[in-house]
Amino acid sequence: MIKSSAEILEILKRRWDRSKEGDRHEWRVLSGRNPRGRYDLFISSPERVWQLKIEQTGNNEAIGFGLDVGKPDEDIKKLFRHGAPVPFGLVSPQVNKNLAIIMAGIQLYSSESAYKLCNEYVSDKQAELDERLDREIERMKSDPLLRRRYREHKEGERMLYL
Repeated sequence: MIKSSAEILEILKRRWDRSKEGDRHEWRVLSGRNPRGRYDLFISSPERVWQLKIEQTGNNEAIGFGLDVGKPDEDIKKLFRHGAPVPFGLVSPQVNKNLAIIMAGIQLYSSESAYKLCNEYVSDKQAELDERLDREIERMKSDPLLRRRYREHKEGERMLYL
């Protein structure tokens, strides 16, 4: 079932808080950019794997949706070991509370591994996640201020590659 990124992060926070100290070192984060320029973020605990599909909408703003992918098998665990180690940080304001969940650490960055996870393990849900994100972006664009900030952010991204 697809949920907002804030809902997924709330689930992850509860599971992290309940996990044993010894199991916490087995949590992993893998991210990569897909051909549409969106970030696919996978978070793995010893029991489950979650995917978040995120699009930057401003310098420090993003929207995203995600889902519970399932149990990590050996092939998935191998994919989580490939990539370049880079700092990871994510702040997720929570809708129903005056709180935010802050995640930080080291992740592995590999668009190739993330793409393989998307297409070989959760391929049936990718179109649904992209469609949900597209609908939310279109809804967001109906607000003139948000539309301008989003457009400015996308133009800035393009200029980085020129």
